[in-house]
Amino acid sequence: MIFFLRYQDKEYRVRVESREKKLHVSFDHDPEESIDLFFFGNDCTFIDQNNVFNANIVGNKSDYTVWRPQGSLHFQVESEYRRIVGILRGQSLEASNNIYAKMPGKMAKIFVKPGDTVTAGQAVAVMEAMKMENEIRSTIEGEVISVGVKEGQAVETGTLLIELKPQSDD
Repeated sequence: MIFFLRYQDKEYRVRVESREKKLHVSFDHDPEESIDLFFFGNDCTFIDQNNVFNANIVGNKSDYTVWRPQGSLHFQVESEYRRIVGILRGQSLEASNNIYAKMPGKMAKIFVKPGDTVTAGQAVAVMEAMKMENEIRSTIEGEVISVGVKEGQAVETGTLLIELKPQSDD
């Protein structure tokens, strides 16, 4: 499952999967890691490379605070499902510069990679949907931060395709 974690005005994409009785996590596009995470009510124990970290986690559906000996961390979490439902209901997204799939389909071609600069109106990908090829264009001028899909991949409505950083007017 994919989550979007917002901490200190930066958004991170976190993939969490449970396989073979282990939890596997990857942050943004870092390599996947297997982790040991144990919950006892609000108390959490995280074991990483023979180090043990303890914390108390308090929160509701999207806002969380992690209390730990080194200080507290406050962050927001949004599931990919919740984000898709928001798109389908016509809600605006905080990261409106990003390019999301407006319909289900298959990614036929991707023309950009991280680090590329795009202009408003530039074709960044082609999606095959309902037996037609649809060009996906950037709505802003900026830099490609990440590409969340691969050619040949099937996507659902609301899937994050390309993350863009708007060009600053310096």
